[in-house]
Amino acid sequence: MRRKGKRVMGKIKGLIGLAVIACGFYVAWSLIPPYFYNYQFQDDLDDIARRVSYMPTTDDEVKQMIIRKAQSEEITLKEDEIAISRNGATIGITVKYNIHVDMAVHPVDLAFTTNSFNKRI
Repeated sequence: MRRKGKRVMGKIKGLIGLAVIACGFYVAWSLIPPYFYNYQFQDDLDDIARRVSYMPTTDDEVKQMIIRKAQSEEITLKEDEIAISRNGATIGITVKYNIHVDMAVHPVDLAFTTNSFNKRI
């Protein structure tokens, strides 16, 4: 009788272990893409800051460039989430935004802050 109980407990532990691993994969599958898109967006923001520091552009034009680039990375931005600071030959861009991730058990809101700074040579 005891052997059968040990086998059942071993199977239950195995199933619980598989369930934990499956949950881990699900969470990773849901949460990794927003971080990846933010990483790509950081590179795009650095590129925009470099280009804009050498072009005569208004802050509104820069914001529109940033919004278009964010949309290509599947990030939805509003103009009020973008802050641009200029000081002579330098430009600083800060973007603060949230991404909502719908997960089966608990939805998550991820807050990102992306900064870029460039100074003309």
